[in-house]
Amino acid sequence: MKRWSVSILALVASLAVVLTGCSGGNGVTSDPSASEYRTIRIGKGVSQETETIAYLYAGILRDAGYKTEVIDTPKNREEYVRTLNDGGDSSPDIVPDYSGNLLLDLTHGGKDNPQATATPTPSESDGTNPRASASATPTPTPTAAFNIHGMSSSDISATLPKVLPKGVTTLNASSAENKDALVVNRITAAKYKLSTIADLTGQCKNLTFGVPTGFPAKTYGAQGLKDLYGCTPKKFVEVDSQEDLSHKLAAGEVDVADIFTASGSIPENNYLILEDPKANFVAQQVTPIIRESDVPDSAKDAINSLSGKIGTSDLVFLDQLTSGDQPISSEDAASFWLRENKG
Repeated sequence: MKRWSVSILALVASLAVVLTGCSGGNGVTSDPSASEYRTIRIGKGVSQETETIAYLYAGILRDAGYKTEVIDTPKNREEYVRTLNDGGDSSPDIVPDYSGNLLLDLTHGGKDNPQATATPTPSESDGTNPRASASATPTPTPTAAFNIHGMSSSDISATLPKVLPKGVTTLNASSAENKDALVVNRITAAKYKLSTIADLTGQCKNLTFGVPTGFPAKTYGAQGLKDLYGCTPKKFVEVDSQEDLSHKLAAGEVDVADIFTASGSIPENNYLILEDPKANFVAQQVTPIIRESDVPDSAKDAINSLSGKIGTSDLVFLDQLTSGDQPISSEDAASFWLRENKG
């Protein structure tokens, strides 16, 4: 492991209070037969955040006695799921992801479902917009088209295995969540009296929104904001990184930013997260996606044990370590977290 600078060690000391479960051990039993198994490959997934989780998976599997390798995977969710399903010599065995976005991408926003057998619901067959009643609790059973927005995190977790290819499934989702949110600085919040996205409705046409690349085309992007909140921003500024989004918001280059809820920039800058009463943004839990037949039971148990220990505050902590002026690598951040959580 790389040596950390004094400033990074000071950061670690100041942030350690947000770690969860530090008093307990990892709870992973070493499998004597694990060393005879081939190297388990963990894909980095679609983002910086999932890359850090991948190194957590690798570390916990090493504790269980397995050889591991963290590998690059396609950033497109359909593509990485295809590589999981292919099972080639260079394919991943496990990839961490966020449950809601994975379900949205695999079903093209809920418009289709490769394993659907149910008939459309009345709201779908009579031509009404299923998103108009986002507060209603949808069934977790997929139909030819179904409303993912407003689904509970448990319903999303129950639905995912039904839309994944045969042989690819999920392990236990963590309680840790990192979902999209519209945030503002405190000056903007006071100026426009903002506490929820609904409060933006009369002001959207005057405000510039900083968003991740591709956001406007998402179901929760331009159309979602318009349908649910009557909000059409003055313009969208698409930005590749969450860190750059935060800088633009802090500098006043954008008025509102879509920043993930586990971003360390939110507490660091005292940003206000606007509540989303109509559930435009989908629930997101950290979820391991696996090629079922190629992951031994003791490895699955180790990953499930880890999932039970990761909370949202841990994601914030890890993000603070891997971003900012003096970031450390995802691998080092994961190693530190695992060491601190061994008790």
